Amino acid sequence: MSTESLDKPNYTSLTLWDIDREFQNSYDAYEQWLSKNRPRRRRWECFGSRNNDDELGKVLCLGRQVREIMEDGQDCFGRKFERGDSICNSTLEAQLLRVQQELTHPLLDASMSRIPVSLPHDVLLTTAKSIRRTCLHALRDQFIRLSSPAPASPPFLPPPRFSINFCPFAKQLQKDRNAASSIQAKKVRPHDRFDEREICPGCQAHISVSSHSGLPNYRQLLFMYHLPPSEAEKRDQRSYHPSHAPSSSHTATFACTGCHKGFENSYAFLDHLFHKEIGSEGSCQKKWSSNWDLRGVFLESNPDLVEKCLRNCLKRELTRIRTLKKAEHWAF
Repeated sequence: MSTESLDKPNYTSLTLWDIDREFQNSYDAYEQWLSKNRPRRRRWECFGSRNNDDELGKVLCLGRQVREIMEDGQDCFGRKFERGDSICNSTLEAQLLRVQQELTHPLLDASMSRIPVSLPHDVLLTTAKSIRRTCLHALRDQFIRLSSPAPASPPFLPPPRFSINFCPFAKQLQKDRNAASSIQAKKVRPHDRFDEREICPGCQAHISVSSHSGLPNYRQLLFMYHLPPSEAEKRDQRSYHPSHAPSSSHTATFACTGCHKGFENSYAFLDHLFHKEIGSEGSCQKKWSSNWDLRGVFLESNPDLVEKCLRNCLKRELTRIRTLKKAEHWAF
């Protein structure tokens, strides 16, 4: 592995290693909490059948399936899969942040508390399983993308987004805030209480209802600002292997109404909204307010250059559409 590759912050194998390390830190904190709060067993309970291991302790790791798909990807694509693409890396970086904020920190606080503290086992179990599943889906989807034939022409930048095509159900919730507080949605797996994914009644997209400790209304926000799956995503029903996770092609994406930025991962979107709400330096509002006023200063001073930029955007978009049509034609 070259030094140049190791220095990259968005390196799939290194991000997975960081996530696994945070899982280990969470497990160590959980073991420390158990040593302080584990109830004493009676003598007669020590005999007979052996008790099953604690379920929370089992899920505080990446899991066997993630390691297997990583090894399969390295065997098929080599360093290209190990390095990863931008979609997979952004998803994994969000999971690294989530395991730090929603698992490691609460478990460390509970383990170092001087007074007995009870743990929200169900919340921690749901969070840990969701992180494992998201990492697995991110690697599985990356495997599918690398297996697909590359387009004939070099990829273009995405078109500038001037409007957001929210799901019709999301638009309804944005207009009626009272309805957003009592959303009736079915779960993807109704019999699995630790699977937090829900199905949008409008577009049937799977919404991963990731919890965020800084946003109590996280479920409402995810339903209010999600995008419907595209037609290309609906057509793609391929799965990597029967032993791995099912297809996640109907997973919802999200968008910020302030900066129009799109998010593939629900927790990354929630964290973006959290920084926007508290007004941190990394929020999109701060970044926009720190720039000069486009309408008042730049547009009036140099309208010809603005018109030229818009023409370039239109030309780039038309070229991108033609390239996508050619790629779809060759794919069939």
